[in-house]
Amino acid sequence: MWNKVAAISSALLLSSLATAADPRIEASKANLYVGKSVMACGTLAEINHLPNRHYMNFDRKYPNQSLTALIWNKDYRWFENRYGKIDNYVGSRFCVIGKVAQNQNYLQINVTNPQFLKLMAD
Repeated sequence: MWNKVAAISSALLLSSLATAADPRIEASKANLYVGKSVMACGTLAEINHLPNRHYMNFDRKYPNQSLTALIWNKDYRWFENRYGKIDNYVGSRFCVIGKVAQNQNYLQINVTNPQFLKLMAD
């Protein structure tokens, strides 16, 4: 039992240390960090739910968002377990941690773990 607790604690500590080096940026500056891991912060403008994925658009609604956090359907329940109905947080400030990727003409961060999505206090 203690070995499992120690292993989980170590994994959580390592994941927090790994992200401590990520620069904290505004979502609107994500275009300067394509291919790099960051903590990008912005206001949740909308959430679009599609059959197998969910898009959290920052700062403005699609198609003018500054950045999108992509959550696949298989992972979405973990985010709802942590936050409840995420749609209730439209207008709130979030930070998302991950690698900025360009998908067509849009910037996105693929998020698989709710630990990498932070609701910021107002």
